[in-house]
Amino acid sequence: MKLTLKNTLIVSYSAIALLIIFALSILFNLTADDIFEQYARKQQRNQMEQIKTQIDQLYNSKTEMYEKEGIEIIGYAALQNGMIIHVQSTNKQIDWDAKSHRAEECNIVLRHAENTMQRKYPNFNGSYLEETFTLKQKDKVTGTLKIGYYGPYSLNDQELSLMKDLNSSLLFIGGAAIFLVIVLGFLIAWIVTKPITSVICLAQKIAGGEYGAQTKTRSPVVETNKLIDSINEMSKALEMEEKQKRQITTDVAHELRTPLTNLQSHMEAMIDGVWEATESRLESCHGEILRLVKIVDQLKELYDLENRNQILDQTMFEFEEMNQAVFRDFELKAKEKEINLLQIVPEKSPVYADYNRFKQCMVNLISNALAYTPRGGTITVEYKNNGKQIRVLVYDTGIGFPNTDLPYLFDRFYRVDKSRSKKTGGMGIGLSITKAIVEKHGGKITAENGPDKGAVFTIILPLK
Repeated sequence: MKLTLKNTLIVSYSAIALLIIFALSILFNLTADDIFEQYARKQQRNQMEQIKTQIDQLYNSKTEMYEKEGIEIIGYAALQNGMIIHVQSTNKQIDWDAKSHRAEECNIVLRHAENTMQRKYPNFNGSYLEETFTLKQKDKVTGTLKIGYYGPYSLNDQELSLMKDLNSSLLFIGGAAIFLVIVLGFLIAWIVTKPITSVICLAQKIAGGEYGAQTKTRSPVVETNKLIDSINEMSKALEMEEKQKRQITTDVAHELRTPLTNLQSHMEAMIDGVWEATESRLESCHGEILRLVKIVDQLKELYDLENRNQILDQTMFEFEEMNQAVFRDFELKAKEKEINLLQIVPEKSPVYADYNRFKQCMVNLISNALAYTPRGGTITVEYKNNGKQIRVLVYDTGIGFPNTDLPYLFDRFYRVDKSRSKKTGGMGIGLSITKAIVEKHGGKITAENGPDKGAVFTIILPLK
């Protein structure tokens, strides 16, 4: 039989519980025997003291004599409790011995006590013992009392019956405990193994290509819940990566089909002699090739960002200095279109991010704003800090976006206006890369139309 986790838990738990019950049973028996021995010795001593007290009370100080009938009654009663008494007064007035009056009964009592103890404790080493007490009345010795018994101690039938009942109760409790232990073992094993089994099933589904499959099973064990969460997250990540692979395949096929078809037709025309291979035509083909290379490079960069293959080099720097460097890069282009580049940035503008990646975001946003802002417009960059996170707003006085296009602005290869994109040379990947960079920093980016006109892009990043 294959050893499963469930079986291992049941066997281990049951074995440990049974060992504990067995150890407790032995400890109880040893402790019970000692307790009953101490109890028997104490009871025996109390009975002896009681017999002595009763006999002392039978003495008449005026006549200096003991009441014989009372001593006989005490002697017969003591015999019932396994005690054999012999009372002798100093004046020889009384000499009463239970052995003389009830010899047969005394032998029966002693044999019964011996058989009882031997039956209970086969190795019990007992014998007939006798203790002597001095009888006194006001410091005057009036006689002696001898008490014989089977010792060093003995248990009567009631005490043995009590021990038997306790052992039966212990046996019943032990059986009930064993049953409960087995039930709890199955229950605990089920609780522990059920979520693990669901994780195994989920892993098998993922191995079979069911990316995105999830399990809602939870466990009272913290580590097991972490394992479940990790498997669920892995499944989601695999699903997302698979979607990205399919999407990028579709995007590449869609985006590259037209330029490749053009290149193919142009090259075939020149090879077949239909077109002359002039310098201008070769330069046109070379330009298409460079454009294709750029698309592939950007797609590779986007894939790496979305799949966490790149590690950010995050440092603390001043946003104002970085943004001034971006403005200098676009100074000539802005001057050509007579567009004003403004920034609203406080004296201190800390940013904790990858400098080059964040600068790439600003380059993409300002480049996009320059493409869609008419001549004589304004592009503004604003920095805000609330102590926990920063907001960088890039807004312009351009034409804005149709509301129906806003949800798709960050999709790869999405263009609001095909003809306008051809004029500006955009490929519809820049905003997708910008979004991937921002999200890799743990932030988010949004796009909306301004209250008057123009577009507003907002980047939100944790301060640190």
